[in-house]
Amino acid sequence: MGLFSRLQDSLDRNVRQPGQERLTIMVIPHGQEKIFSLQLNWLMIAFLSGILMLAVGLSVYGLYLHASREREIQRLKDLYGLNYTATLKIQKQTKELKGLQSQLSDNVDQIAVTLGTEPEQLEAYRSLDEARAIASARLFREVNDRLDMGPGSRYLEPIYGMETLNTYLDDRSRLLATLEFRIKKGLSVYQNMPLGRPGVYSFWDSSRYGMRIDPVTRAAMEFHSGMDMGGAHGTPIQSTGDGVVDRVLIYDPGYGNAVIIRHENGFYSMYAHLYRALVKPGQRVHRGDQIGLMGRTGRVTGTHLHYEVWIGESQRVDPLPYVCGTDLDSGTCKSYIRDE
Repeated sequence: MGLFSRLQDSLDRNVRQPGQERLTIMVIPHGQEKIFSLQLNWLMIAFLSGILMLAVGLSVYGLYLHASREREIQRLKDLYGLNYTATLKIQKQTKELKGLQSQLSDNVDQIAVTLGTEPEQLEAYRSLDEARAIASARLFREVNDRLDMGPGSRYLEPIYGMETLNTYLDDRSRLLATLEFRIKKGLSVYQNMPLGRPGVYSFWDSSRYGMRIDPVTRAAMEFHSGMDMGGAHGTPIQSTGDGVVDRVLIYDPGYGNAVIIRHENGFYSMYAHLYRALVKPGQRVHRGDQIGLMGRTGRVTGTHLHYEVWIGESQRVDPLPYVCGTDLDSGTCKSYIRDE
């Protein structure tokens, strides 16, 4: 039996199948403790090595996931900060929009009353609060019908504000159309009235409307029916409003060369003592068109323009209020406005 056992051991050592070879790991502690030995075959070593590599791989993958999650958290934090800032801006703009809506509502009502609308008529239109309630209900129904928008759609406050404004303006569309007609009519009257100075050039006011000493004789008082404006000889003279040239005077004893323009609503304007007229009777002119050149024809003591404003063909009125209707810079108009 002893010989057989030794032979079997020799066969095990020399004819062992691949993968069945054994590896002995010995642990020799210091001191008197026993020696520990561990025998592993190569398949077990390969299995344990695979487990170790898998553990290392999972650890690396875990670190990667952790870093990715940290980056995503930081991105969400940054995005939250941006959204929070945007939300604050939207809330501020929404508040400003509501203020503008209230101001617009008040302005529309004031303009309507100024242009002749009775206050009782305004009560037939929806108030701004009613328009907001209608807009909110309309958008609420739309949100409920659209499931893709999801909950929390109240962040669309600016849209609610614009819808409120649309509802308010749609309700008052007829009123606004009436106001537009009245404003255009008023602007038409304004455009045709003789307003402002008869030119964009520098004038100095030498004599105003009213009683004065006759500048030619210096011996008597006379009524001055217009406003004298001095300037250089040949200075272009412009029409102060839209109209039609009614008459052109040539060498009139008093006015010299003069142009008379007929405006709508019964207004006339006259430009006298011209060096030369540049328009003809019946010609259509607009505010700012050149109609003549400054001169000293007629009964004068020097080069200047005599400017008059008439209501009808017989009533001469003080042209200063009409001149200062657009001239706010000259000393004469500043003094006039201050006194008024």
